[in-house]
Amino acid sequence: MDQVAQRNYRYIEACPIAGGLGAEINGLDLTQISTPETVAEIRQAFLDYLVIFFCDQQLTPGDQLAFAQQFGHPMLYPQMKGLPECPLVTAVTKLEHERVNFGGVWHSDTTYLPQPPMASLLYAVQVPPYGGDTIFANQYLAYESLSSGLKKILDNLVAVNTSTKTEVSRTRENRLRDAGVELKVLSAAHPVIRTHPETGR
Repeated sequence: MDQVAQRNYRYIEACPIAGGLGAEINGLDLTQISTPETVAEIRQAFLDYLVIFFCDQQLTPGDQLAFAQQFGHPMLYPQMKGLPECPLVTAVTKLEHERVNFGGVWHSDTTYLPQPPMASLLYAVQVPPYGGDTIFANQYLAYESLSSGLKKILDNLVAVNTSTKTEVSRTRENRLRDAGVELKVLSAAHPVIRTHPETGR
């Protein structure tokens, strides 16, 4: 499958935003989602499009957590404390003097844990007028585009994932030092090639 085809849903409207992945889900107030049918279709859209966006939301940390809880069990971020009023929500900030952003390298969140989370739920509070883009990549298509020989090599490899990567982890490390928290170096080994348990891809 070279492109993500438009899908039709009964309870939501999802509009693809690119050929390889991504869709905007329109017309929903995330603080008012209560029916299991709507939740199920949002999850299906996530599986179909890999990245989904909800624009023009007004969420408190509690709202964000309540929305996330409809899809699984949110976890404490292992490297930093969450918000005092909502410990399962972590502020991702870049201060004016910092030149390296938080997590600014190609990565999949917290793969240095033995069991990484299913997904990340980000809520943009303040963004620059231009630049600072977050880029997403369809790993299904990346794998499917490889030669059969390279797939065979990768299929049996295991990668060691670590929580430290010098420059790109410095912003997070600075934040930990400012808070008087000792930096934890976490690592875990995972297969390079995984099959998604729900989609089978």
